[in-house]
Amino acid sequence: MMKRLLLLFSLIICLTGCVNYDVGINFPQANQGTITQQIKLSEQLSNVSEKEGHAWLKSLEKKASTLQGKSEYLSSDEILLTIPFSNGQELVNKFNQFFLPFNNETTTNYLSRDENLNLLDLSANLSINQNNAILIERNTLKLTTDLTSLGVTSGDGNMIFSSGDLINLQVKLNFPWGAKIITNEFAQWEKLPHHQYNIQLQAGQINEITAIFWIPNYVGLGTIVILVVIIFGFYAKYRRLPLIDN
Repeated sequence: MMKRLLLLFSLIICLTGCVNYDVGINFPQANQGTITQQIKLSEQLSNVSEKEGHAWLKSLEKKASTLQGKSEYLSSDEILLTIPFSNGQELVNKFNQFFLPFNNETTTNYLSRDENLNLLDLSANLSINQNNAILIERNTLKLTTDLTSLGVTSGDGNMIFSSGDLINLQVKLNFPWGAKIITNEFAQWEKLPHHQYNIQLQAGQINEITAIFWIPNYVGLGTIVILVVIIFGFYAKYRRLPLIDN
């Protein structure tokens, strides 16, 4: 434990703010959305451990690709990953697959030995409960992020040292009609314009987030519109409503 403490202390002195990691969930409608991840390595990290940092970005890029995601390098040290999903269950499946530990058997199946690394040990689990009301859908999204590996605790569970200065971890949620956000004592959130929410995660802790929100179901809305058009056309032609005898 003392060895780990000294390692974290030396890293914080040399690499303050070495990684900015933003995870976004954009859910504009019931049948479409994206998971985004923007990761930026600081100049300090690039100078000290450039090979390992870039290898980590490459491994994340390949992970996203296996989930039909796309990657864009905003600079040599910054990458934007975009993973699409078509419904709530696919959101959960892809999110949880991406955040499987790198030593997990499923992960090692598609990453080579050289790629099978993790600069930051992040563990996250997402679940969602959906109630479909045909035209709109009520969702309860729960996200648990275990960042205890980024800190050092005493035997009684009290935080002795946190590597939070090494990484800036944020979750960004974007829903069309806003949401009710509930977090535990560690995750801190703020509401931004256009129904966006920025949630700051605390390293060394288990961060819990619940978002309750409504989204439009355009498939249901489209079905209603088609039915109205059919009924209107039938009435215009026969001067009566279908299935109703005059």
